[in-house]
Amino acid sequence: MENILRTKKELRFKDGKFKILCVSDFHGVKNFDRRLIRDFSALLDSASPDLVLILGDTVCKDAAESEDSVRAFLSQAVKPLEDRKIPWAHVFGGHDDERGVTNEMQEKIYESFPYCVSKTGDADVSGTGNYVLPVMSEDGSRIVYNVWGLDSHDGAHDYAAEFGLNPDMWWFFLPDSFSLDSHYDTFRFDQLMWYWNTSKAIEKHEGHKIPGLMVAHMPMPEYILCYKNTAQTNYNGTRREHIGCNMINSGLFSTLVQRGDVKTFICGHDHINDFEASYCGVKLAYDAGLNYDGYCDDDLRGGRIVEIDENDPWNVKTYMLYCKDIVKNYPGEEDRNEK
Repeated sequence: MENILRTKKELRFKDGKFKILCVSDFHGVKNFDRRLIRDFSALLDSASPDLVLILGDTVCKDAAESEDSVRAFLSQAVKPLEDRKIPWAHVFGGHDDERGVTNEMQEKIYESFPYCVSKTGDADVSGTGNYVLPVMSEDGSRIVYNVWGLDSHDGAHDYAAEFGLNPDMWWFFLPDSFSLDSHYDTFRFDQLMWYWNTSKAIEKHEGHKIPGLMVAHMPMPEYILCYKNTAQTNYNGTRREHIGCNMINSGLFSTLVQRGDVKTFICGHDHINDFEASYCGVKLAYDAGLNYDGYCDDDLRGGRIVEIDENDPWNVKTYMLYCKDIVKNYPGEEDRNEK
């Protein structure tokens, strides 16, 4: 249990509060648009978070082609965090390993940064970067909140290869399905078991359930129910593209509902969606995108804030913080190459 709960930098409430900033989809390339750093820095200065979570698709294309190129981009992208001494963690997306540098290889690079508190995770569990980060009470005597990260994997072809399914993939691209963007992988059952068993072990250790947040790169199919039933799910925000979930439902959402400790789930992946909604007592939310080298809409570019009160950690506040509201001369085409 001590190994599970240990983090490189201890996370604690300060003045009874703890704030998290979620950002994603940097889509870093070698000659990336420097406005990414400008906007990221502005988000950090405006929010003053206690923890930052980077939700995947951090590198892609030529920045993902070697360990040196991954390190070169990350050294620039996370410098605002390292300079401000803000603990941060990440999960992987689908683009990160697209040029053959595996997530396992990249994880070592991430964890080499002093303020990165990500964890490789159990080698016997599918994926790289399944972890839990405990947030301690202000006096350090107890766990108040848990931050969970899960690897949502890559594409459906990987799933087919792993489980011996017909590679023609017709079954994954049914013409009448609940998602028009469904060629993605899904969570594995052993990841669900790991979360369930670890959550129960922490409950036994602390004497009660610990509320928490879970993050992953890709959304779950239940996100679709939210925008189709806006009145019932207290839907708030914007959806400008299809929900990029998988066709095979892993059962993660029902696992969260049954276990009853994770009440907020945040993902990236769909750059121009930023909505949040509640279903079966679980808040499902996006953080929109932050890049200039993929696709984003200027009015949605930003990150999602999560605010937690030590005296009421079951009821968190979450909302979007937009670059357009905090960055001078935004988006500022002339700033794209500024070092």
